[in-house]
Amino acid sequence: MSARSFTRSVGLRYAVVGTVHLQKRDLDQGLHLGQEAVAILANVESSRARDYVPDFTTALAPWQAENRANDFIKHARRKLSMSA
Repeated sequence: MSARSFTRSVGLRYAVVGTVHLQKRDLDQGLHLGQEAVAILANVESSRARDYVPDFTTALAPWQAENRANDFIKHARRKLSMSA
């Protein structure tokens, strides 16, 4: 699926698959997919699609002491205007 043609769907899928990687304790791949999701969803006006990003950030809880996890959360909130 092309992110250009199916922007919302692709961004949503990145968030979901990234969450699965986090649940499997794969922080590197999870953060990579989370960054892709935020980059795509920042250009989408879909609250349904954006609702998956808070689920992703919740899955980062085991890494709450890691700077890169906290940096991602701050970045996502800024780009998507998410509340704390």
